[in-house]
Amino acid sequence: MIDKELKNAIHHLENAKICISDKMFDLAVVSAYTSMFHCARSLLFGSGYKERSHVCLISFLKEKYPELNELTNSMDTFRGARHTMLYGIDPMVLKEDAIAGIERSADFIDRVRSMIKRQEHME
Repeated sequence: MIDKELKNAIHHLENAKICISDKMFDLAVVSAYTSMFHCARSLLFGSGYKERSHVCLISFLKEKYPELNELTNSMDTFRGARHTMLYGIDPMVLKEDAIAGIERSADFIDRVRSMIKRQEHME
């Protein structure tokens, strides 16, 4: 399940990059957040929990993985942006915001992969 979530995170990150090249910055933000979401789920599932809400997933990360606090805060910011993109009226997204989301998502994936590899070596 952990590997599947990481693959899903990478898939959504690649989608975000495509959206940037197609100037669909709102969809790039949504895809970047979705990438972070699946990456975070890999840690949640690895700890033996099930995901029930986006907000609870962020709370879990803050509690269990304080070393990811900066990335978790970014994820929460992009969670709000995603909500605005999907449900807001006339959302405005800048290319720079979309690029920042992609960069944060890539950082998140790299950090989580490293953490999982270290955990596997400790077992």
